[in-house]
Amino acid sequence: MESKTHNESILVCVHYGPHGQRLIQRGSRLANLLGAPLRVLTVDPARQETYSPEKELYLSAWRKQTEEAGGEFMQRKCGGNQKTADVIAEAAKETGVTQIIVGRASQSFWHEITHGDFVDDLLDRIGAIDLHIVAVQRYPEMLEETHEKGFPALLVPRGGRYVLLSEGKSIADKKLPEKSLEGLFFRELDTDFDSGLFKVVKNGQAEYLKIVQGEWFEK
Repeated sequence: MESKTHNESILVCVHYGPHGQRLIQRGSRLANLLGAPLRVLTVDPARQETYSPEKELYLSAWRKQTEEAGGEFMQRKCGGNQKTADVIAEAAKETGVTQIIVGRASQSFWHEITHGDFVDDLLDRIGAIDLHIVAVQRYPEMLEETHEKGFPALLVPRGGRYVLLSEGKSIADKKLPEKSLEGLFFRELDTDFDSGLFKVVKNGQAEYLKIVQGEWFEK
């Protein structure tokens, strides 16, 4: 059988927060369609951040999803006065990428998107590389386009975190810790993980908590 030559190469850029798994799914589909190698990149800011168990869960999920799709997961850090756009462009050129996928929402995907011209900066740096900007919706607006239908669930405190229980039984029917939360869980589309949004109502106001692989870490 004649071997394929890869004229295209896909780079998906994901950042700590929701929608990363959907962007990787989009990139994987495009890579399969083109017979192209897939890489997924996340960029850490230059400033030193404290350890975040929730962020580590995201990274673990993205790495697993990327590797299962036959791709390479990359994690890089901004150095000195570098911007996120600098790091993405550098990684793209080093790996011979021809197409880049990023997500953009009305609520910032990266800090630079709302506090600077992120897309313009990136376009200036990547030259002839194609840039795909995938619209990702804010929640709770148009939640049905990015998540499955919500169902009753519980968040139960356990060892410094909250664990998702999707049995749909009320707290009154179970002997659960006092700080347990009752609400609706909306699982992200195109994912095998219990990742998504947990809706609780406090003082008459809806609040959406980010669930990553069945866990939520209280800030």
